[in-house]
Amino acid sequence: MTAIRKTPFLRAQRLEQETITLAAVAVMTLALAVMSPAFLDVNNIASLQTSIAPNLIVSLGMMTLFMIGRFDLSVGAVMGISGIATAMALNAGAPVPVGIAAGLAVGLAIGAFNGFMVAWLGINHLIVTLGVLYMTRGVIEVIMVGQKLAGFTSFPPGFTALGQWSIGGVSGLFLFALVLCLCFELFLRLTFPGRSLLFLGGNPQAAAATGLNRRRIEFLAFVLSGGMAALAGVLMTARVGMANRYMGEGLEMQIFIACLIGGGSIAGGKGSYIGALVGVAFIALLTNAFNLLTVPSEWQAVVIGGVLVLVVVVDATMVLRKAGRPWRNIFGLRPAHIRG
Repeated sequence: MTAIRKTPFLRAQRLEQETITLAAVAVMTLALAVMSPAFLDVNNIASLQTSIAPNLIVSLGMMTLFMIGRFDLSVGAVMGISGIATAMALNAGAPVPVGIAAGLAVGLAIGAFNGFMVAWLGINHLIVTLGVLYMTRGVIEVIMVGQKLAGFTSFPPGFTALGQWSIGGVSGLFLFALVLCLCFELFLRLTFPGRSLLFLGGNPQAAAATGLNRRRIEFLAFVLSGGMAALAGVLMTARVGMANRYMGEGLEMQIFIACLIGGGSIAGGKGSYIGALVGVAFIALLTNAFNLLTVPSEWQAVVIGGVLVLVVVVDATMVLRKAGRPWRNIFGLRPAHIRG
């Protein structure tokens, strides 16, 4: 009788890369606790929560796009302009719910524009979202002309309370991001629309044959990405009590790296929202380590850029291996029998 081989749990749940990243996060946490006494300081822990929460919210939308083989480079700018839109509405005397709705509407509209250009007009997602990034940053600069460096700072107490509440020393914004991540993961694991994201990204032809509407799913994924970036912008505006031109600047690369490290792939068909969480935690700890160990800012950029190149190379290599390419062929080595 032929023995039935069981698939390892982590492989069955597609959590192998996420587990490796989680182990790296644990090792980095332990190393920082030993190397820098300031790491476990209450203020530093609070700072880590504040940096992880908005990035995690944005990464949930980005990871959804990764699953179908797309990404969005405009998320940082969307986060910034959504916070400014909310601030402008509140400064004009709008009620708090209306101000929040204004910020979310801006993000959803930009996401819908990205989705329309990519899904329905067939324009490359890199070109579209890169263009929207620059356009949105330009609009932010136009809006902020004449504003002080801090930008908008006068908000109703009911609005700032949204981002500043806490339970037992744990930031409410951080808790909200964790609960949101759990909801997204359950959606991915337990619902047909969730499972169809990975199916569509991994095998578009088979997905189309089963009746999945790629254009509609692609469009909605970009709308979701814009909405999550806007939500992060609104909540961070409430958290820090200001909205200026610098919010979200450079965030897109951090989110991009976090999703790749957390198990996503630029080719699609991979990823999880738990992976987004551990990827964001890895980047937050890396940045925190730079600050605690007083690494010069120019070297921080070098390391982050190196990490980006490394994860892209590894991801591309794994994609080629999945397609059946031998290692020798991937790295440009000639077969032994034709060497001169």
